[in-house]
Amino acid sequence: MKSFSDLNYNRLVIIAYRLPFKFVKKGKSFKAVQNAGGLVSAILALSEKMDIISENKKKILWIGSGQGTEQHNMADSRVELSHVSIPDTLNEKYYGGFCNDTIWPLFHYFSSLTVYEESYYQAYQDANRLFFEQVKKVIQPGDFVWVHDYQLFLLPEMIRKNFPEANIGFFLHIPFPSYELFRLLPRKWRESILKGIIGANLIGFHTNDYTQYFIKSVKRTLGYECLHNHIYTEDRIVKADAFPIGIDYDKFYYSCSSPSIVKEKKKLKSYLGDQKLIFSVDRLDYTKGLLNRLIAYEFFLENYPKWHKKVVFNMVVLPSRDHIEQYKDMKKEIEATVGRINGRYSNLAWRPITYQYKSLNFSELVACYAISDVGLITPLRDGMNLVAKEYIASQKENCGMLVLSEMTGAASELTEAIIISPTDMEETGDAIYKALEMPQKEKAKRIYKMQERLQNYDVFTWANDFFNQADEIKSEQIEMSVRYIDQKVIKEMKDQYHRTESRIIFIDYDGTLIPFSKYPEQAVINEKAENIIMRLSNDERNRIVIISGRDQAFLERQFTKANVTLIAEHGFFIKEPNKDWITNISIELAWKQKVTPLLDEYVDRCTGSFIEEKYASLAWHFRNVDEEFAELRINELKDDLHEILKNESKLEVLEGNKVLEIKSMLYNKGSVAAELLCKHPYTFTLAIGDDKTDEDLFKAMPDNAFTIKVGTSLSIAKYNLKKQKQLYDLFLEMMG
Repeated sequence: MKSFSDLNYNRLVIIAYRLPFKFVKKGKSFKAVQNAGGLVSAILALSEKMDIISENKKKILWIGSGQGTEQHNMADSRVELSHVSIPDTLNEKYYGGFCNDTIWPLFHYFSSLTVYEESYYQAYQDANRLFFEQVKKVIQPGDFVWVHDYQLFLLPEMIRKNFPEANIGFFLHIPFPSYELFRLLPRKWRESILKGIIGANLIGFHTNDYTQYFIKSVKRTLGYECLHNHIYTEDRIVKADAFPIGIDYDKFYYSCSSPSIVKEKKKLKSYLGDQKLIFSVDRLDYTKGLLNRLIAYEFFLENYPKWHKKVVFNMVVLPSRDHIEQYKDMKKEIEATVGRINGRYSNLAWRPITYQYKSLNFSELVACYAISDVGLITPLRDGMNLVAKEYIASQKENCGMLVLSEMTGAASELTEAIIISPTDMEETGDAIYKALEMPQKEKAKRIYKMQERLQNYDVFTWANDFFNQADEIKSEQIEMSVRYIDQKVIKEMKDQYHRTESRIIFIDYDGTLIPFSKYPEQAVINEKAENIIMRLSNDERNRIVIISGRDQAFLERQFTKANVTLIAEHGFFIKEPNKDWITNISIELAWKQKVTPLLDEYVDRCTGSFIEEKYASLAWHFRNVDEEFAELRINELKDDLHEILKNESKLEVLEGNKVLEIKSMLYNKGSVAAELLCKHPYTFTLAIGDDKTDEDLFKAMPDNAFTIKVGTSLSIAKYNLKKQKQLYDLFLEMMG
């Protein structure tokens, strides 16, 4: 994997809502104080690494809102800051409104708390434009622009429209909700959010679940074709993938032995005596499950009295938005619950909960991680939760056990932790007991496995993984860019065609050799196409291969006179001239019994659609269905097929031109074409097709082949031909 300095980027431009520092006035000067948050910690850690590995000391430019002062660029020599000024009245509706009262609750599955206010959305658009105006001033060729989080959903598209060649990444640090929740947003909001995000080349999420929810929302809302995490827009391909953010593992692990943290640990141990420590630290927020955690701890105290006077729960809550009434009420309820539990169980010698509403410095935080026996991390929903990773990394001398909510992104990585449902008080209470009672040997084994994983995929690996995939998708975009065939290319084809003695030409049927018809059976070969095929096939230097998704009988009827090789059903059957049809593939067809009833259902629901049954596949045609209605139904059908076929690992769903086909993935046009190419050293190779099923064919062609996509859509073919009818003139000119 290449590091940032090895890739073709001049500078890393981070764009986030906040700058990484706030500036506190000390006398006549300003002191920089690092803002809290996983992104800030991750990027600043990355900047240290970049300084080490980069000979030319590549800079990071950070664009964000915050206190803008002339002194701010003295804050950290590794990071240059660029300030976005957002008026308070706008920010109240943008950040306080749309970000925190609309997106935050909905994306964290608190739909009942979501506010749908048009003025909030207008403010959100205006604020994203302010960020773009600042980007316009500072962006340079060769920059890698990395936009972060839900406050800036619209920004990637704004940058793309004005800087089409920009290399843009987007990363979402909170969950992306399921489509059923996302669609609660008004249509124009969700469309603009998705279009805004896919202005980026690469879109990152913490987990595969969030990635798939996003892709489904794109398919159902915008109707774009999505395949293997790639989104095919009108003019580009975009990739969405999972990049679970890491931490600076070494910083936490090795700092446990630093003098300042050793000092803090001694103080804590002196306070605790022989008591075990349960520790949690969270921001004040309804997504963190703070009250649920307290009730679960109360269940533990009630059901495991043997631990009375032997354990202390240190619950640290970081101040956040406590000027808002809802958060004020939450804080009061937490404090009342802490008071009630302490009142019920404490005595002069013991208080079961130590509650702190304050921020901790690094030394205090790591000391608490390092000496605690249980890390209690139980949010109701969390994109990742780096606290859980920091806790595990800090277990250098001690072996504290992590009790972790299954609703965190981290739960998919830290599988050796005790995973619980945060709304199940009994399960969480029992998990606390299990963590305290777990044998030291088992804890050490679990901690080692988690630490090994965190060390291997730390914040630097996370960032470099993102940069590398961004570089790869940029290359794919260049490879799949539309380049229309011109006279220069036609002359090159003609010259090579006439000077070679061994030629092979692959031609798709529907949409390529002949235009589409209302019904498949009507798409018979026309006189122009037949004359061209006859002329090509009568030349003994040529091998003409008609390669189609059509069945055997139909293809054979069209080419009774021509000396051509016929390939039917995307490569399942092959027929050489004057020979019988054969197949070298053995497949099970029992899956048809599962799929046929579903396709029948969609025929009933979608007037004008019909099923075509071939020997080895089933095709659902929707050419005669209203376009908007068809888009809706096709995306629903793909989702339903995915559910039915998720255990059928050898099947795939092909999306052709107005047709959806289910077939085995053991064969395709590319695999059968590759077999033919291996049997003879052809000196001229040409492949022509028009839809996604022909991409496999293009991939199988040698580097010196001419590959042509009929139509204006993206393809890995070297050239595009705008209209099908131009193909006849192309062949006539090539043959001369």
